[in-house]
Amino acid sequence: MEIRALEFTSPVFQRFFNLGDDIQTLAVSRLLPRVDGYVCREGLDKVETECVVPLNGFFMNTSHWPPSPKVHPVFFAFHVRPESVATVFSAAGIAYLLKWQPIGCRDLGTMALMQKHGIDAYYSRCVTLTLPRREEEPGDNGQVFMVGLSDAARHAVPRHIRKKAIVVDQAKVRLPITSTSLKLALAKELLEQYRANASLIITSKIHCAMPCIAMGIPVVFLYDRARRDDYRVKIINDLVGINYVHEHGLGAKYINALASQRIDWSPKALDIEALKADIRQQFLLAFDRVVKSV
Repeated sequence: MEIRALEFTSPVFQRFFNLGDDIQTLAVSRLLPRVDGYVCREGLDKVETECVVPLNGFFMNTSHWPPSPKVHPVFFAFHVRPESVATVFSAAGIAYLLKWQPIGCRDLGTMALMQKHGIDAYYSRCVTLTLPRREEEPGDNGQVFMVGLSDAARHAVPRHIRKKAIVVDQAKVRLPITSTSLKLALAKELLEQYRANASLIITSKIHCAMPCIAMGIPVVFLYDRARRDDYRVKIINDLVGINYVHEHGLGAKYINALASQRIDWSPKALDIEALKADIRQQFLLAFDRVVKSV
C-alpha cells in the first residue's frame, strides 16, 4: 500500500503559504519508510487511491472532513483549530475518530477536545521535535533570526539585537508557487539556514521554535498577551517558556521595550534527545498499528 504525506496545494494557499506546514511534512517524512506521494490536507475526502497518511498538523481550513475511506490515517501530532471544532467533531467526524482512536494530539487542548467527545487520545507532541540536533554551532559568525514577529513584538527585542537580526516571515510567504516539491525545497533550505547560521531564534511561530529547539538552537518565544488562552502554543511552554508581549494598543511598543528587560536574551540550547527518541518511538508504534490494520 502507498504511503503518502500531506501537501498544501488547494486554493486556500493561493494568496500565501506557510512553510511551517511543509516543515511538518519534511519532519514526518524522515520517520516513514518511504513517501510514495502526497495528498492535499484540504481535500482528504477526495482521495481515490488507497493509502496510509500521517495526519500531523493543523486541521483544517475547509469542511472536507472526514477523509475518504481510501485514507488509512495515522493520527499523531494532530491539532484541531478552534474554528474547525464543529467540522472535526460533527457526528460523522466523531464516528471517524472513534474508528481510528487512539488519537495522538499535538497539544493538550486538542487532547481535551477529544476526551470531551469520548475519544481515546494522548499527548504526542509534534514530529518537528524529532529533527536531528546540529553537530556544530556557528560560533562568532552566528546570526540572530527574528521570525514572524509583528512590528510591536519586535520592540520587545533590545535594539542592539534587533538592528543586526535577519528578519524572516516563514508563515506568510507571498510567492506564486503551487509546486509541492518546490515548497518542500524552500522549507528544507530555510531549516538549513537556521541550522548552519543561527546563534539565536526569536519567534512567535511554533513551527520555527520547535524545529530549532530540536536542532539545538537557542530560542526565545514571544507571543500576544491577549491570546494567553491559545492552546495551540502551550506546547512551547513545556520547552522554552512563553514571553507574553503586547500586540495591540497605542503604547504597545513602549510597554514591550520596557518588558524586554525581563527576558533572557542569552538562553542555552535545550537537550531534548530523550524526548525526541520517545516521540519517534510513539510515532512508529502509531504507524505500525495502522499498517497492521490494513
